[in-house]
Amino acid sequence: MSLSISSRTCNGNFREDIKINKIIKTKHGTYTIGKLLGEGGYGLVYLVVSKETQQKYAMKIERVTKDRKSPKLKVEVSILKKVSSIDRERSHFVKMYDRCKKKDYYLIVMDLLGPNIFDLKRKCRNLEFSESTSFNVGIQCLESIEDLHKFNFIHRDIKPANFSVGTECKNNIVYLIDFGLARYILNGKGNIKTPREICQFKGTIRYASRATHKGLENGKKDDVEAWIYMFVEFLPSSHLPWRTLNRLEDVLIKKNMLRVEWPKLFNHSRYMKLQLLLDYIDTLSYSHPVDYNFIYSIINGVVEDNNINLTSPLDWTIKK
Repeated sequence: MSLSISSRTCNGNFREDIKINKIIKTKHGTYTIGKLLGEGGYGLVYLVVSKETQQKYAMKIERVTKDRKSPKLKVEVSILKKVSSIDRERSHFVKMYDRCKKKDYYLIVMDLLGPNIFDLKRKCRNLEFSESTSFNVGIQCLESIEDLHKFNFIHRDIKPANFSVGTECKNNIVYLIDFGLARYILNGKGNIKTPREICQFKGTIRYASRATHKGLENGKKDDVEAWIYMFVEFLPSSHLPWRTLNRLEDVLIKKNMLRVEWPKLFNHSRYMKLQLLLDYIDTLSYSHPVDYNFIYSIINGVVEDNNINLTSPLDWTIKK
């Protein structure tokens, strides 16, 4: 399936220019355009086939526009180049194979991925993951955020649709995708940038941090707060109290109330200790580093207390 893009928009005539079977050449290869995989706020993602190897890839294409000083793909290229050096048994980022600037557009060629986590959950029985899959996926998502933060980038749109699984033998690995809203948080001197006084809302209302609602600058802790809300949704028989609300003010009220109404999220006490995640993240300010070891210790404690088997096959890998 797709390498997803978060927000849909109309790409006008640009989409009509990139037709199936169109040939695109770069310095490093020649690619044949296949079906459209995704469409977002700043570009299109296509299935492509390398003429040289017949290997299938995903190609993300961004139109050149006069009103955009720097292409969004420039940030994505920078991130993918940096994270390629991560020393982890399983990387949570796609590999970039090619990139190019044409007259009318920029492009990057990368690994083809499977479905995103939002779609996978929607296809599950009762629209929910098993307990083991919930924790496995939640931990993998957190690992990817931690790795991104090591290079002082923040994502700013953490949500299930921005995590996909690999194809074939890698369908048990979760990948962080779509860096259209990502931001580098250091200045030219290597210090954390001075926070702006007012910031336009960016991201997805359901998962956005409280600071984002208030128009405050996002830091690393805001990605983690968004992850906490997402993780809650992964857990069996749980949901976010604001899932049906759309107004920023109403959702913020519910997020504030969650701090005192955490026990109402579940019909049992198995996950009560996870409230420590919110308690901890609420102590951090924009410039504070995140203690990931502490977060993992909380999660692992819940896993051990409830005998959750993290080695169980993920729900979508089980043949039915």
